Amino acid sequence: MSNQPQILDLDKVISTKRIVKLAGKEIDVSKIPSRVTMELVEKSEELKAGGKQSFPLLLDMIVKVCRPSQPEITSDWLIDNTDFEQLMAIIEFVMAPVKARAEGNVKNEESPNQ
Repeated sequence: MSNQPQILDLDKVISTKRIVKLAGKEIDVSKIPSRVTMELVEKSEELKAGGKQSFPLLLDMIVKVCRPSQPEITSDWLIDNTDFEQLMAIIEFVMAPVKARAEGNVKNEESPNQ
């Protein structure tokens, strides 16, 4: 057994860059905050049910993913700056890593400079 310290350097774990271009903005959606993921899990039954409140809940999650790179983005901003097809595309694009992870299809991607 080694006396060397074990270090988990999470700063080296880098997600694939994922950018949404919309209304002249580049929105970095590479990192989905843990708080958003936890909220999705907590509200998954409500979202799956597809009730009246599911779309506003989902839109709120998308905004929370977009805001770290573009703090001025709100639900209203997204709705005002997209048509329906664009809005559905951004939702699918942002949620793809969460969906893939839930299905067990995601590997951790690490920086090649480790």
